[in-house]
Amino acid sequence: MKSERKGRKGLRLRTGWLSRHAPGVFCLAVGAAAARDRAPSEHINDRGPATKSIRILVVWIGIFLLLTGATQLAWAHDGHSRGTVFSYGRIIHSDRTVIHGNIVHYRYLVRVGPGRFDVIRVHRVVRERMPYRPVHTVDGVFLLPGQPNYFEATFMAPLVSSALDWDQSIVTFLAKNNIDVWGMDYGWARVPAETTDFSFMKGWGLGRDIHQAEIALSLARRIREATRQGSGTLYLLGFSYGVPIAYSVAGDETQEPYDRRNVKGLIPADFFMKTTDNDFRSGFCTEAVGVQAAIDAGTYEADDGVFLKEFSDLAMSAPDEQSPFVPSTFVITNYQFALFVGATGDPWHFVGGEFNEDGIPTDLLYTKPQVWLDVLQNIPPFYPLQTILDVDATVCNAVDVPFDDHLGEIALPILYIGAAGGLGAERGYYTTTLTSSHDITTRLVQLQPDGLQAIDYGHADLFLASKPEGNAETLVWQPILNWIKDRAPRGRTRP
Repeated sequence: MKSERKGRKGLRLRTGWLSRHAPGVFCLAVGAAAARDRAPSEHINDRGPATKSIRILVVWIGIFLLLTGATQLAWAHDGHSRGTVFSYGRIIHSDRTVIHGNIVHYRYLVRVGPGRFDVIRVHRVVRERMPYRPVHTVDGVFLLPGQPNYFEATFMAPLVSSALDWDQSIVTFLAKNNIDVWGMDYGWARVPAETTDFSFMKGWGLGRDIHQAEIALSLARRIREATRQGSGTLYLLGFSYGVPIAYSVAGDETQEPYDRRNVKGLIPADFFMKTTDNDFRSGFCTEAVGVQAAIDAGTYEADDGVFLKEFSDLAMSAPDEQSPFVPSTFVITNYQFALFVGATGDPWHFVGGEFNEDGIPTDLLYTKPQVWLDVLQNIPPFYPLQTILDVDATVCNAVDVPFDDHLGEIALPILYIGAAGGLGAERGYYTTTLTSSHDITTRLVQLQPDGLQAIDYGHADLFLASKPEGNAETLVWQPILNWIKDRAPRGRTRP
């Protein structure tokens, strides 16, 4: 499904739901090669005894899960607006890759339901004292990516872009500082580009992703316990689309006994569930009507990833040629157009940009342009329209939805991170006040004077920016690390 929007100086774009930057359509359109199915031998860098060792490790973890009753990895819900409940997960494949030195990356394919795409990928990045034996970590955090994207390109961009050093990602930064880092790819991220019949996506909404996140969190805790990290709960970071998922997971857990809860604190990054800005809220309400009409007409998928990848393809293969996505009377190259998609938007943008007098981007301020192009190369081609509808309805607040039912009962520590040129800003602060938390910290990354939001720190800059003018490690990741360490159990803050 496409739409048109008006850009700077009368430029009109024809893009998907995501890239038009309209209210209610959010999240960094990023991905990684991890979503492509590859043979297990291509996944594992280690050879010979190491291959045998990881198989033994997986078997050992499986036995541990069985002995501790952990096959029931997520509790069942009543199913209201959330589809069929499938209350356990099963690891069907795993692999281990050395990132650098003693920093390693584990990936687990986990079956969470009977359908073809009822499979999620769970990630773990951790320091090891020897192969397959993690160091005693300070604490653990679970990262939820946005939409449409994969965990790796959002939080581990060096895996998809050679323009970054190996450690220029929040995941490796935290792991180097003895944090046990986890995350996931949603089930819809595995739908291949050649798919033409999307009837299976009908009803795939926010509740489905919430349930999958609950399963992934339970699995992460069990594996942590099996690898001698203790059985404690985890911090949950949600970026963009991951924010309502994180709040919903924490809200659902308020209805469970303490020993069945997985989350100890929330880190919402650059999005929200509620807003007092009625004009902004009305945009979500309007969009909900259009999305519902599309679903009623039999369209269940959004295809943003297909178009965003095409933008990047042309920017790298024919950077100086006229972009085919704008009228020929408006001179803008393929390279400029790809930057335009990232650096412009109303009221937000992905990455802060520099512009000439005609409103055409000439560079990016905080993220390297090549990183942005590489990220666009690695995007899930499709995601469910129902997820947009569910988020729109939650923010619009005109109809009752289950996702915010227990928002006011969340009493966990909260760190809100917003970007002045991104989606959240002060709106993200407001959602934190609707909880019962007495430990709320907020941080807004603003590098431009008031009134210059259009070129300020962007939505994706929070995790991609590496230029000295706005290095995310200093502005975003270090404050997150400090916040986690400040709340670490006594005696576990040593590096």
